[in-house]
Amino acid sequence: MRVRAAVIPAPAGIQPLHSQRGFADRIEARAALQGRNVGGFSYAVLLIAIVVIALAAEVAVQTTATVMKREREAELLYRGDQYRRAIKSYYESGVGIKRYPPALEDLLTDPRSTGRYHIRRLYPDPMDRTGKGEWKLIRATDGGIKGVASSSEDKPLKQANFPPGMESLTGAGTYATWVFEYVPRSGRPNP
Repeated sequence: MRVRAAVIPAPAGIQPLHSQRGFADRIEARAALQGRNVGGFSYAVLLIAIVVIALAAEVAVQTTATVMKREREAELLYRGDQYRRAIKSYYESGVGIKRYPPALEDLLTDPRSTGRYHIRRLYPDPMDRTGKGEWKLIRATDGGIKGVASSSEDKPLKQANFPPGMESLTGAGTYATWVFEYVPRSGRPNP
């Protein structure tokens, strides 16, 4: 047995709730009955929403760029210190006359002894924008490499509170002035 629902007609001038028209159409119909126009209000709200979304997106992009630059700075400090330690290890492990490595590759496999390495791999410069990752090499008087520096001329975000041993980086104008070098305690290498 089927039960049929009775359809009650709506009074004249009032749209039924089950109308085929959308929600916006019903709002406009009510406003028209009350003698107002809501079309301009919706447009203004839409424009304000677009402006707010655009500003939020711009702030998010700037924040992300700053966070990424800080991460690359931290990586630069780590990699530069790894090179400084590797150069120190190479220099100190020399028998007799101590020398700096003639090339960064000599830190991977020390040609003076078999099976000895001073760094696990050659790290690229994280601040280099050319994509090559090449470091600026700091040469000693004997032609060996006593340190490395970034090749980037960008201004660093970090200006203070460096870890112990890196206090000389405080207030640097560019990443290229962040020099990671090993200087023996005597102040100069053996001739």
